[in-house]
Amino acid sequence: MSDDEREVRETLISILEEAIESEIESEEKYRHAAGLATDTRIRDFFLSLAKMEMEHKVQLTAQLEELRAQMMIVGEMNDMFI
Repeated sequence: MSDDEREVRETLISILEEAIESEIESEEKYRHAAGLATDTRIRDFFLSLAKMEMEHKVQLTAQLEELRAQMMIVGEMNDMFI
């Protein structure tokens, strides 16, 4: 893997990590709002938003793990030939 490719992948990892944190924060805010809501429809709305954020976090985490695994494999292969 070239230095440019490594830099791009590291940037992507950083972006995914930030996105995961954002999803966690949003989920917490929506759950808090749901707890404050007195109207069932509004509470359910906020809970559905929280669930979507949690699902996004799961998807982003899977992509992050895959990208990290790819980097490790490529790094190990490069080490074998250097």
